[in-house]
Amino acid sequence: MDALSQSFARFRSRVVRWMIAQLVKDRPGYTQRFPYEVERLRRVLKPGDVLLVEGRQRISAVIKYLTQSSWSHAALYVGDAPLNLWPEQADELRAKFGDDATSLMLEANVEEGVCLHGLSKYASHNVRICRPIKLRTADRDKMIAKVLSQLGTPYDVRQILDLARYFFPVSLIPSRFRRLALVHAGEVSKKLICSSQIAMAFQEVRYPILPTVAEIDESAGGGRTRWRFMRPRLFDDRVLTPCNPMLVTPRDFDLSPYFEIVKMGSVGDFDYKRLRWTEAPAASETATQEPLPATLATPTEQA
Repeated sequence: MDALSQSFARFRSRVVRWMIAQLVKDRPGYTQRFPYEVERLRRVLKPGDVLLVEGRQRISAVIKYLTQSSWSHAALYVGDAPLNLWPEQADELRAKFGDDATSLMLEANVEEGVCLHGLSKYASHNVRICRPIKLRTADRDKMIAKVLSQLGTPYDVRQILDLARYFFPVSLIPSRFRRLALVHAGEVSKKLICSSQIAMAFQEVRYPILPTVAEIDESAGGGRTRWRFMRPRLFDDRVLTPCNPMLVTPRDFDLSPYFEIVKMGSVGDFDYKRLRWTEAPAASETATQEPLPATLATPTEQA
């Protein structure tokens, strides 16, 4: 490689690092709708759960817009599996993660590639737990071992345009192309949607997310099949086709009928009668509000 090529490579590397730094900056105005303690989240999560996160980074806003969802990130909860699989690294993991060493998540991001993080990372984020229904222990362990084998895999950022597209107004993308924009936008775009890696792990053990099904129509003759979206109940005369993992986004785990949704507000000793409320607005404050339309007025107001 000549001096000019080396200089260009260094320049491109600096530009990519700068762009990544801009995209992962936090956006102001983020609100956590339900404050919770990490200990509570730790007690609720089970290995194999998918943790959906409403990110606060700039890139999170783009992903949420393109996927038309509140969720911009997904992580797979692996718990203490790394300690059990790699006992020789147990002390190192405990030193690195502290109390989180027995409650780890595996995720993928453009900064670190495939990595482990403790639950404390998302202590101030809006989250939702998606729990695979009746996932067998052997399959769960196989999934976790598979994703852990990918730890440390970096992202090869070769094209600056893969990152540059996130600086353009995404509202210009037609609604029918928003989902595909994340798939055909290049390697970085694919990797930013971390749910693809999790989807491949579930497909490895043939666990459905949002598959399609071919129903054999015996009356039509010739064994013709009709394709339709997956029904909640399966029968022996239907065959599944897995979804393209590169098309899976965080909200698909939320929409899937095969994942139980666990909301933090419903966990623990929640009792709405024990909640403390502020006083209702004074009459003088509501007097300046515009009157309701006639169609929305109460019967008394209409009279």
